[in-house]
Order: sequence, then C-alpha cells, then structure tokens
Amino acid sequence: MSNYYNMPKLPTEASPKVEIFVDDRAVMVPGDTNLLEALKAVGIETPHVCYHPYLPVSGNCRQCLVEQEGPRGRMLVISCYTPVTPGMKIYTPASSARVKNARKATQEFMLVNHPLDCPICDKAGECTLQENYMEAGQNEGRLRPEYGKNYHGNPEHQFIDAKGQLRGGKHVDIGPRILLDEERCVQCDRCVRFMRSIAKDEQLQLAGRADHTYITTFPGEKLDHEYDLCVTDVCPTGAMTAKYFRFQKRVWLLAHTPTISMDDSLGANIWLDYADGRIYRVMPRCNPEVNRSWLSNTSRLAFQQFDKNRLPAIDASALQLVGGKVALVAGGACTNEDLAALKMLKEALGDRAELFGGSLLKVNAPDGIAKSGDPVANRAGMQLMGFADVAELLKRAGEFSNLITVNADLYGEDAAAAKALDKISNRIALSAFDDATAKKAKVAFGIRHWSEVQGTMVNSLNILQKLSAAPTCPDEKLLPAYEVISALAGNKFNSACEAFKKAREYVPAFADITYDAIKSTGKLLGGNA
Repeated sequence: MSNYYNMPKLPTEASPKVEIFVDDRAVMVPGDTNLLEALKAVGIETPHVCYHPYLPVSGNCRQCLVEQEGPRGRMLVISCYTPVTPGMKIYTPASSARVKNARKATQEFMLVNHPLDCPICDKAGECTLQENYMEAGQNEGRLRPEYGKNYHGNPEHQFIDAKGQLRGGKHVDIGPRILLDEERCVQCDRCVRFMRSIAKDEQLQLAGRADHTYITTFPGEKLDHEYDLCVTDVCPTGAMTAKYFRFQKRVWLLAHTPTISMDDSLGANIWLDYADGRIYRVMPRCNPEVNRSWLSNTSRLAFQQFDKNRLPAIDASALQLVGGKVALVAGGACTNEDLAALKMLKEALGDRAELFGGSLLKVNAPDGIAKSGDPVANRAGMQLMGFADVAELLKRAGEFSNLITVNADLYGEDAAAAKALDKISNRIALSAFDDATAKKAKVAFGIRHWSEVQGTMVNSLNILQKLSAAPTCPDEKLLPAYEVISALAGNKFNSACEAFKKAREYVPAFADITYDAIKSTGKLLGGNA
C-alpha cells in the first residue's frame, strides 16, 4: 500500500467493494485504496494538505486524522496512509470529539507560524489551508504576542521588518516562471514530489531541519522545466505562484469553461478561466485517463496569443472557386464537426475535390505526462473520416487549381516544403489568425479559434472528447469553421450538435453516440466510457 515512495491506488469502477464501519454505520467502500479515498467514495470529505491523488504519499501534514478501532482500543491514524481492510471500524468528527480536537490542534500548529495575510494572498479563494481552517479549525490563536511568529525561510532571504519581526523571504525568484513566498510554505513537499516523481527532474528540495525547514532549489540552480508551472497547481497555499497570473484577477471573479487543448493529439483536459471577455489563465482539468492533473507550460501559456493577430470576418461571397480540382486541407485543430463539414463540401463538389489533413510540423516522442508529441490534435478523427495526409498534397500540388485550408498554417510550419503549394493559383485560407498561410492566400477568411467553439475531437488514446466555447471571441461576426464550410456546401449547420449528427453518418464508431451523451471525461471509442 501507500508509503512515501508509492503512488496512492485510486478507486475505479472495477474496485472490489468491502464493508467497513464508519461512525458505527456499515458502508460499502472500494477495497483496494486508502481510507481517505474510500471515505470520499461514500461522500465523506477528509481535510488534507500534503496528500495529492497523483503524487506519492508522504503523510506529513497529519490533517486527515481519523480514529480506527484496533486490538488496543481506538487510536488516531492518518487516512491517506491507511489501507482499507474489510470490517475496519473508523470514527470521524461526526462521532468523535477526539478526531475533531486533533484536527483542530493540527490546524493550529500549521497556522502558528503561517502569515495571516489571506486578504493580500494571491491564493485566497482556492487555498487548501484556508478551506481547511474554515471547515475544521476556526479556533483562536493561542500564541502569546510577545513571542511573535517564527517565519520559515532561507537565512539568505530573511529580513527584519518595520516592527522588528524576523521575516522569511518574500517574492523569491526561483525560476523564469515561478516566485516563492517562503513564509507561506507549509513544507508539505508536494512541489518536491512533483518534480521528483512526475517531472523526473528533481530541481526542488527541502533544506534545514524542524521549524527551520524551507523549500529551495539547489545552489546556483533555477527551477526551469516544461512542467514547472504545475508546482503552482499542487502548492496548497500561496507559496508558489506563477509570475504571469500573480495579482491579475481574484479567482472568485473568474468563470470556468471545461474544454480540450488542441495543440497536441493527447488532447489535455483544461479549464479556460476567463472574465471581462478575455482568458486570464488555463488550468489542468483532472482526467485520470488522459492528463490526470498535469499540463505542460506550452499548452498552459498558449492562450496569451489567442486574441492577437486575429483575422476579421469577411463576406462569404468572397469564397469563390475557379475551374479545376480542389484540395480541401484540415489543420490539426479542426474538430470532428469541421471535418464533417469538409467531407460534405467534398461530396457537393464531386470528383474534382479531395480531402487532406495534418501538419508539416515534426511529430515528437510522447513525454509520458500530458503530451503525445503529435501536433495534429485531431489526427485520429481525420483518419476515421478518411483524410489523406497533407504530405500527399505537396507531391501532387500541380494537379489542383483551388486550395482551401482550414486551421492549417502550412506556410508557417514549413515555408520551404509549403512552397510546392505556390503552384495552386486560387488559395483560400480559413483561419483564426493572420498567419503565414493567410498572407499567402488570395482570400483570408476569419473564423473562431478552437477555444471559442463547441465540438468534438478524438485523441491519441481513441477517446472522443468534447470542446466547449469560452465567451471570449473578439468579434461576434466570426463563425465556427463548420458553419462557414457547411454553408459553402449548401447545407449550413447551425450548431455543433447538428454537425456531429452528420459526422455520425461518416464514422461508424460514432453511430451510437449522441452529442449530449459525451461525458466531461470523454467516451472511449469501441469500449467503455
């Protein structure tokens, strides 16, 4: 079972059920997990700070205490580290004053040297320590004021404030994207375990001992990794904060849209956090089968370009074809609905039209965390609908007189290779951005970005996933690609749901799936959800 070096085993639908007794009430819980997860499965939330379902268990915060009845009577145990065994008898604060008092005392110890600066802390509103205090603590501090707090911090960063109090390091620059507030760190070591066990690059470490312990990088080194912003996600307090988001917006003023990152074929599940008509940050959305709770910096920070260099909407009558063959090219960010619309347009044009899809970018190896390495997000969808690879078009470019690209910046990806497309005289680009391909086109038509549309995609694990639209489109006249293309085909789709119905006609694997039945974690094609 769980220990410092082992990942917690999380319950699944296949977990065996065993009977245990919680507050003298028999309940059936997953039998192959720890007590904290088992209690959660029956609706009993247990406060915790150091525990994270996708990090090795350390059991150092002692916040998740419960009582377990054993041969020598009832004793306190930490639920994150205790495996479920059939027949065990557990007591929570609902029936045990001892558990309630123990959690309260643990909370008081944790706060005794923690700054009480929630009103100015950037983590306020999503701070685990704050939530636990409101739920399990709310006790008066008994620290005598003449002693003052013993703030944690690297001796090199400590300073004396105006009141004569020794303070820990503030705004410590530990890397290009992260600032550390040493006083707010509770030494849960989640960030250390993330870098060691997930990123496989141990750049953070606990230094010092006892109440002098502090988080630091190695001497002369910085925290700098493609996944380093994940430490701000796992940090339960405001100790680790991202430079790009610090003090940009209070989190309770943000609304959240669940969607899919369309920059990689794994299709990382994300939240788009927005307010005032713009995206403020992108956060990982937990999906155990896809990206768990992790997100690469590349995917996370891509939103900073979403509202820049946008193409305007123009009159659709400008999209005119000339005689001769037509190449229809879908880029990696095209949804299944866009692909269905392109396929319908090909049918309307007859034998003179052919479908191509993909990218000229290099396919890299998967990183084993949240990226497959394939920049064509919906490559599996293209294969299901019979799109030929775009490399085939480059070989046969001289056969075509018309080129319609959709979310495909071929000239921007590889200008030398895309030069073959210069042979096609009538080039039309449907794109959210005024990119290199749009600049080379005879007509450039602005459409909505993938963050602004509803739709579906099939990821590299063969999971059908659903995109949702954040209300951040800069111009309401901009339309989703599937609406523009389907109108050209003479049968305009007015919603993603309509377009998906058409996709079901083209893909047998979609035949029994309705748009509304696709869950937030997706639908495994050819298997269980």
